[in-house]
Amino acid sequence: MALYRMAGCTACAALCLLLLAACGNEVRGTPEPPAEFGARERSLVGCPSLQGVYAWPPVAGEYAGGKIPSNRTPWDGGLPVPVHGREMQIWVQQQAGGQTVLRTRLVNRERNVRNVLARQWSLATYGRSQVGCTLGMLELEPRDTHAANHYGGTGIRRGFRLARMKDGALAVGIHTRSTGHTGSFFSWGGQSYGSYKAADVEYWSWSKLALLEPGDKEPAPIDAYVPGATAP
Repeated sequence: MALYRMAGCTACAALCLLLLAACGNEVRGTPEPPAEFGARERSLVGCPSLQGVYAWPPVAGEYAGGKIPSNRTPWDGGLPVPVHGREMQIWVQQQAGGQTVLRTRLVNRERNVRNVLARQWSLATYGRSQVGCTLGMLELEPRDTHAANHYGGTGIRRGFRLARMKDGALAVGIHTRSTGHTGSFFSWGGQSYGSYKAADVEYWSWSKLALLEPGDKEPAPIDAYVPGATAP
């Protein structure tokens, strides 16, 4: 009788695990900008314009205050546009035909250091079919990425949401879906028996970028280099 009950309990546990896995993905974080970012700009139809030149690093959020994890770079995989740990300009343009263009460029504050990246833009273009409007936020089509996997699954699919805040800032939401998770039906004595495909795990993290310029024309480079200058 005891063995029968144990088998019944094991079957029930396995069924519960399968039901939990079928309930949907596990979501960590919020799919909308955090309340501490302030009020979000709204539009009666579609999404508010996001065009502008913004400052990196962020003024609030995951990467603010130098809190960049040592084992990865910001916006892993260069999506939606490459950024680094240094000060940068981020220029967002929304062009005729529904294209969204993102550019980044380094800022150089050193008079005696010449860096060509302070005058050259990186470029990422998202066509109309790759961009949508969700809850008043611009949503960029998710892509498989080869960024280092720190999420426990076997694959990563990453998308982004861009939201305009009432103070002019840009909120950037990173949506990471970790795929390829498995679970075990039964564990005993440190051993796992049987496996099943577990739900994906979704992560949301947000950064708030301050507005520098309206972005209706190319911003001037921020480059303090002076030929022949010595360190102050």
